[in-house]
Amino acid sequence: KNLKNPQKEGYISRKLSYSNSIFNPKKETKRLRQLQTHKMMKVFLFCIITLCKSFVLLQQKTQRIMKQHSTIDKISIPEVASDVANGVLDTMEDAVTHARRLSVTAQYQETGMLPERKTIVVLGSGWGSHAFIKVIDVRKYNCIVVSPINHFCFTPMLPSAASGNVEYRSMTETVRRSNPLVEYVEGSANDIDPVAKTVTVALTPPEKYQRRNEEAFENDQELQTISYDQLVVACGVQVNDKIVPGASKFCYRLKVVEDAVRLRRALSSRFERAARSPKNSSERKRLLTFVVAGGGPTGVELAGEFSDFIKDIGRNFPGINLDDEARVILVHSGSQLLQQFDMPQREEALRALQAQGVEVRLNTRVGEVFEEHLVFQQNEKKEDIPYGIAVWCAGTAPQPFMETLLDRLPQSARAGRLVAVDDWLRVRLNDSSIELGSIMALGDCSRVINDDEVFLPQTAQVASQQGAYAARFLNRAYDATLTPPVLNQNAYSSKPLEKAWLNLLRQASNAPKFNFLNLGILAYVGGGEALAEVKFGDLPLGAYAGSAAYLLWKSVYLTKQVATRNRVLVTFDWLKCALFGRDITRL
Repeated sequence: KNLKNPQKEGYISRKLSYSNSIFNPKKETKRLRQLQTHKMMKVFLFCIITLCKSFVLLQQKTQRIMKQHSTIDKISIPEVASDVANGVLDTMEDAVTHARRLSVTAQYQETGMLPERKTIVVLGSGWGSHAFIKVIDVRKYNCIVVSPINHFCFTPMLPSAASGNVEYRSMTETVRRSNPLVEYVEGSANDIDPVAKTVTVALTPPEKYQRRNEEAFENDQELQTISYDQLVVACGVQVNDKIVPGASKFCYRLKVVEDAVRLRRALSSRFERAARSPKNSSERKRLLTFVVAGGGPTGVELAGEFSDFIKDIGRNFPGINLDDEARVILVHSGSQLLQQFDMPQREEALRALQAQGVEVRLNTRVGEVFEEHLVFQQNEKKEDIPYGIAVWCAGTAPQPFMETLLDRLPQSARAGRLVAVDDWLRVRLNDSSIELGSIMALGDCSRVINDDEVFLPQTAQVASQQGAYAARFLNRAYDATLTPPVLNQNAYSSKPLEKAWLNLLRQASNAPKFNFLNLGILAYVGGGEALAEVKFGDLPLGAYAGSAAYLLWKSVYLTKQVATRNRVLVTFDWLKCALFGRDITRL
C-alpha cells in the first residue's frame, strides 16, 4: 500500500492481473519482442562502434608500417583501405541479417510456421559450410545442410585435442546451434541430377548397424531425394593415405574429431603397455616411438604436441626413462618444413623442433607401413623404423562423391579431380541444360579458374571467406545466369533502403568477384614456441617466432572460436592443463 516506485507497482499490478486470469498472451509476446528488439539494437550499435574503432586502429597501424617499409609499393595503400572498408561494410550487413534472423526465430517459435522460400542444399559441415550458414538470410531461403558429421570442428586445434591439451567438445559447434533455422540431414550425398535439381542422400544408419561391417548394411541404407533451387558443394577433402602401401591400414589420421579421439586413446594405451614392458627393452622403445609423416602445419604442430605430451606426463610414469626411451620422429619428403612460411620461419621451425628433441628427417619419404615397423626411403637408402604410433599427415584427396559429381557435369566443370569454379564461385558450365549459377562450390573441393591464374591454398581461411561470400551473393539476389551476375532490381522494388545501400553505397549492382584476403598463418612447434606471419592481403604486418608468437597463436585461436561458449571452454581447458597437467584417462 505504501509503494512509491511506479515500475514496481506496475509489476505487482500485472501479477495481480495474471492471478485474476486476465493474462493476455498476445500483449505479453509483443512486450517480450520489444524488449528483445531493444537488446538487439544495443548489441548492433556496440558492434558498429567496435568496428569503427578497429578500422581507425588498423589504419594507424598501416600508416606506421608504410613509413617503416619504404620498399612497399605505395599503390597498395588504396587497395588496403578498400579491403578494410569492404570488410567493415560486409560485417555490418551480416549483423543486420543476423538481427533479422532473431525476429524470424521468434516468429517460428510462436507459430511453428515460416513462409515459403527457395531451397538451398549445402553439402558438408566444414569451414565453408559453417561460414555460409552463419551469414545466409533464412527469411529468403530454406537452407538444408547434408553431412555425415553433425558439427563444425575448429580443425587447427586437432593436434591439441589429440594430445589432451584441449577437450574435443570445447572446439566444436553443432550445425543446429550455428543457425537454429537451418535444417540438418545426417547422411552423405551419393548422387546428383543437375538438370532436375535433386540430390540423393544415403542417410546415416542407426547406431546398432554402425558396429557391423560396412558391407553388412550397404544394401540396407535408406536413401532420401532432396530437391533444391541452389546447391552449394562444400565437401572438403579426405586424407590421402592410399599412396603408400599399408598407410591406410596401420596409420592414424588427423582430419576430424573422431581421429583425435582415437589418437588420444592410442597414446594412453601405448604408455600403459610400455610401463609393463621390461626396462630398456626393444619392445618398450618401439611402443614409445611416435612417427608423424608430413611436414606441413598439421604434421609440425602434432610433432610439437607429442613432445609436450611426453614431457608433461613423465611424472605419471616414474618407471619409464622418457628421455632415453621415447622418440618423436617427423618425416618429410621435401627439403624444408612449412612451405607456406617464408625462409627464416622455416629454418626457425626446424631449429625449434630439434631443440625439443624431435628427430626431423628431411628429403625422406615413407616407402611402406607394416603393423609394427615402417620403411624410410632416402634416395637408394632404406631404413626400418619400429614404431608404436604412426600418424599420416601427408597430402589430401577429394571425397568419393566428387567423382560422381564430376561425372554428372560437363567437362568444363573439371579441374583435375576438383570442381572448377569462376570468379563468383559458380561451377563452370557450358551445358545449356544445366542452369548456370544453380551449383556453387567452395573450399578445398574447388579450384578457381580465371585469367589471373591465381592458386588459392587449401586452408580454413580461404574456405571460410568463400562461404561468407557465397551467402552474401545469394542474400543480395543476383541473377547468377548472367556474366557478370547483375542485381535483380525487381527483388528490391519494395525495399528502397536496401536498394540504395547496394547500388549507391556499396556500388554492387554487378556482383563483385571473390577476392581472398590473406591474414597470415600460424603454427605451433612445441615447448611454448610458435611461428607467426601476420599479413593484410599483400601487406606484411610482421613475422614472429618463439614465445611472442606463441602468445599471438593462443590469442588468435581463442578469438577465432566460433562462439563465446567455445572461447570460455578453451580458456578453462588451457588453465586446467597448466595447473593439473594433461589428462591421460582412456575412456
